[in-house]
Amino acid sequence: MGQRGQTTTFEIRLEIGEHAAAGLNDPQIASVVGCSVWTVRKWRRRAQHQGRVGLTSLMGRPARGPVSTFPNELKASILHLRKLHPGWGPDTLLTALKMDPCWADHLLPSRAQLARLLKHAGLTRRYQPHHDLIQPAQTSLTDPHQEWQMDAQGVMRVEGVGKVSLISIVDVTSRLKAESYPSLDTTNPALPDYQLTLRRAFLTYGLPQTLTLDQAPSSTITRLLRLFPPGCIYG
Repeated sequence: MGQRGQTTTFEIRLEIGEHAAAGLNDPQIASVVGCSVWTVRKWRRRAQHQGRVGLTSLMGRPARGPVSTFPNELKASILHLRKLHPGWGPDTLLTALKMDPCWADHLLPSRAQLARLLKHAGLTRRYQPHHDLIQPAQTSLTDPHQEWQMDAQGVMRVEGVGKVSLISIVDVTSRLKAESYPSLDTTNPALPDYQLTLRRAFLTYGLPQTLTLDQAPSSTITRLLRLFPPGCIYG
């Protein structure tokens, strides 16, 4: 068991308070967290009388690095939140701190300071540059349904109907128009329109070996990839 006067982290103090609230006595808590009974008693009493704020301490060497001018307990809370929520960035973390009663009345780091802290702690994700879709190797087309080309034409105005954008699927070898579907009241057909056009063509002719897209939004191309095996769709 630990000795008197040992140093504890903010997380251990929180754990002591949680175990005490669950009904464990001081010797039991000391056994669980690996501290002395005297250390447990000290932080258990502070948690009971002062709450979470009472568990902070300014003892020890001055902190260095990002947010070094703020309490170590605040830094520990930020890193703890980030590890619990890997997708949270500086903006979300700052919002969460402002909503936390324990830190709402405290001076908080800026967004830039939080970003530096996350980078210093190795909790940022590497930037992934954009890559174009893999283009097919140049091969001669000799058979029908070896390659289909899907294209959404520019918007047209049809009397009595309004704006129409026509989605067409053409077999490159035979020049057969496998499907033609009008997307109404839009200049940019939505994903369901592309999916419906493809389904109608599939029901009639089956699946092509390759599908090429022209003038379709990149987000649409990405979602259509789910309908085909890898390497079958090219933008």
